[in-house]
Amino acid sequence: MIKSPLNYTGNKSRLLDQLFPLFPQKIDKFVDMCCGGASVGLNANAKYVVCFDSNSKVVELLQTLRFLSEKKIVDKVEGFINYFNLSDTFNKGYDVYRKYIQGNNGLKEFNAEGYSKLRSFYNQKSLNTKRDKAVCLFTLLVFCFNNDLRFNSCGQFNMPVGKIDFNESIRKKLTSFKYGTKNKDIDFIQNDFKILKELELHRNDFVYIDPPYLITNAVYNESGSKWDDFKEKELLEVLSYLDDNGIRFALSNVLRKGDKENIILSSWVKKNKFNTHYINYHYRSSSYNKKDRATPEEEVLITNYNV
Repeated sequence: MIKSPLNYTGNKSRLLDQLFPLFPQKIDKFVDMCCGGASVGLNANAKYVVCFDSNSKVVELLQTLRFLSEKKIVDKVEGFINYFNLSDTFNKGYDVYRKYIQGNNGLKEFNAEGYSKLRSFYNQKSLNTKRDKAVCLFTLLVFCFNNDLRFNSCGQFNMPVGKIDFNESIRKKLTSFKYGTKNKDIDFIQNDFKILKELELHRNDFVYIDPPYLITNAVYNESGSKWDDFKEKELLEVLSYLDDNGIRFALSNVLRKGDKENIILSSWVKKNKFNTHYINYHYRSSSYNKKDRATPEEEVLITNYNV
């Protein structure tokens, strides 16, 4: 599996072994809509893959990680590490920092001050080129809490400092990403789901979409661009358009969470007689970005074709 170095909200890397058997076997163009860290698109078996996301910073980051050489990325990240006096266990070892470690906080105490300065540096738009900004953002991801990507309603990166640094595991994910993008015909483009009506799609093409979930309390439902009933209905109208034009699609979503039900989605599925496949996975271990992560979810994949 090709691993993405972006630990994006709701990423599907742990579900690929359940999702891919439900996808069509023959795909010419694979559209990964709301791609986030692009874990699905990176591993899709298709002649051509195009990954869309509405967040321009995410797309710029994916494009930069693809086109800059791995050495240049590493050199730039290590430059930020040295300038802001962040930990470097890969080159210096872990023992150097042990006296700063308290409880299970890892490298949090050592990196707190430098990370805060790096975050302010990024948010103040102190860099001139898009690629330098993207690598700076990647460095923040490496050092932030759970390596998550989150912005406030003003577009500022607002994650707190985390426990780890640019260690061997993250470097391997970067290497995997570079290998995957080098050996796959793949593009990363900034746009939202409405572009699906304008794309030139054919019967052997396939659209996978993983939008924000309407009835969950993930951080993307608390920002200024909150996913609401209107956007949910707008998305489903676009998917109905694809179905009317013979384009296959699969939609990841949650039908129920605790005592909540996505009535808009469930009614749409019944009306159109689409197929519902239940996913056997709970995000408890990876949903630190949800307030109610202990509440059971009914995760599904909805398809307009028979598996």
